[in-house]
Order: sequence, then C-alpha cells, then structure tokens
Amino acid sequence: MNPHHTADLLSAAVFARVFGSDALALLRRAAAAGVRIGMSELRRGPRGRRGGER
Repeated sequence: MNPHHTADLLSAAVFARVFGSDALALLRRAAAAGVRIGMSELRRGPRGRRGGER
C-alpha cells in the first residue's frame, strides 16, 4: 500500500468520525419524512375516490 492510499484511508476515517453522526441524523430524518408521506398517502386512499366515503 503506497502512502497516497494510506492518506486517503486516514482522510476517509477522519471524515467518517467527524461527519458520521450528522449523516446518520440526516438519514433518520429522511426516513421519518418518507414514513410520514407514506402514512398520509394511506390515509388519503385511492386517487379516484370522492367525498367522505370509507
């Protein structure tokens, strides 16, 4: 392994250590938003439906 690869690996490790928790928080928020969107779609029902029928 040459010094350039070693430096790249160390840079990636530092980057993951510094920004890893922020990235995980963003992924969690994105997943939660997706769940909220999916739940609202389920509650809304089929697109062709009218009025308050259930």
